[in-house]
Amino acid sequence: MFFAPSHDQYVQQFLLETLMEECSLQERDIVTLVIKEDGSTVPVWAQDAFDLSVLNAFYDIPKGQHTGILVGKDGREKLRWGEKTDWTLLKKVIDQMPLRQQEMQRNPSRCAI
Repeated sequence: MFFAPSHDQYVQQFLLETLMEECSLQERDIVTLVIKEDGSTVPVWAQDAFDLSVLNAFYDIPKGQHTGILVGKDGREKLRWGEKTDWTLLKKVIDQMPLRQQEMQRNPSRCAI
């Protein structure tokens, strides 16, 4: 999840990078959400699927700041970052998780160039 005050250059960069990382994100079963302070989301369906005020409160999202949060399949927060996403670190954190380790043993990466 990427929380942002508005649809600004950091949101644009995050969305662009999700396209660039699409294969790696799909391989790791990652769903990306952008949640803005005005209640709008990318993708749009997320604003109906989630109570955004509860998410903001639960994750203690500061107003006016960019906050990225990686949530594991167990529902727990695994990583938190600011305006810029370090995709290498994000993938490294995910790849160290036990479920991901099992997935990698069963299926080699299809995203390698």
